[in-house]
Amino acid sequence: MAPAGWSIARRLAAVVMLVVALAVVAAAPVITGTARAAALLSDVVLRASARPLAYLTPRPTVETLVWSNGGTGVLTLPGGHGRHAGFVVMLGAEPAAPDDPRVQRLTDGMARSGLATLLVRSPRLIDGMVTADEPQLLADAFRALRDHPRIRGGRAGFLGLSVGGSIAIVASTDPAIADQVWCVLAIGPHYDGRTLVASVAGHAYRDRETVVPWSPDDVATAIIARTLLDALPEADRAAIARGTEPATPDGRILRDLLRGTDLANAERLVAGLSEETQSRLDAVSPRGRLDRLRAPLYLVHDRHDAFIPWTESEALAAEGHPAVYERLDLLQHVDPRPADTGVLVRDGWRLLRLFTRILVSAFDSATAVQPARA
Repeated sequence: MAPAGWSIARRLAAVVMLVVALAVVAAAPVITGTARAAALLSDVVLRASARPLAYLTPRPTVETLVWSNGGTGVLTLPGGHGRHAGFVVMLGAEPAAPDDPRVQRLTDGMARSGLATLLVRSPRLIDGMVTADEPQLLADAFRALRDHPRIRGGRAGFLGLSVGGSIAIVASTDPAIADQVWCVLAIGPHYDGRTLVASVAGHAYRDRETVVPWSPDDVATAIIARTLLDALPEADRAAIARGTEPATPDGRILRDLLRGTDLANAERLVAGLSEETQSRLDAVSPRGRLDRLRAPLYLVHDRHDAFIPWTESEALAAEGHPAVYERLDLLQHVDPRPADTGVLVRDGWRLLRLFTRILVSAFDSATAVQPARA
């Protein structure tokens, strides 16, 4: 069932967007960054039934892009033959498929706003496991997008949702590409895989010195479980499945974590994991890497996120000093679900400003990629 005020908000947004689109077309041959941002907000966040840009822009083109090391992704380009800014997109673990209507609305809406997208498909993430190989996959995808003839020089960046946001940040710190990344937009990422595991197992998170009770979504719990179990020998995985004693210390720790415990004990258990297992979590964690981030970071997190506590982005912002950091009530994790019209107006305005900033940069011919940090 749609939230209260949602249908009204959609109709209002559709009318406003249609008026804006017609005014812009009447006033100028080129749609401004703000108008494009408003159209993108209406299309992707509000998912308004009326889509003015669908009538005003050519149909995007979709192709499969393959790059070295076996990587593959779905490339959606704005219609026509021009060169555009583009994002490597990673949706996270257990992602929706490219033909999912929500994903199609995202990639089509971005293309009609003038942004290309390369949607990366990772077999392990599709199976709900987060591995240390993902940042390299994204770095390779970045090179493939950057070198595509229809991508503007200096205008290739990353868009990551959930754990995909964390992986995108890690990939953007790769010394081989760090100075070439245009920007990074991360929605609902985690900062530290160790604290995330402890929060999921302990059903709580720390907000400064306060322990806050928290109920992680079942999907988040399952992804953490599969990711941790993947680090164990087969014999340990079988023992945990049977309910018998695992042979290794890591096996016994993971058994206890998966049974559930309080936050303090979960933190103690995670700290006792072997260096090898902890390194798997660290490989997809921005913690300790943000001094190598050269691109502007745009960070968004839902305050009531049931997959990744919003405090993960608080910690990320404290170390990474993002260009923009928005804490919203408009989302359910990464899916737009406004609770009421007041939230829609307040948070919609924040997203409009963020989208405008990105789109102005995308079409600004006077600037190139400039390192955001020394």
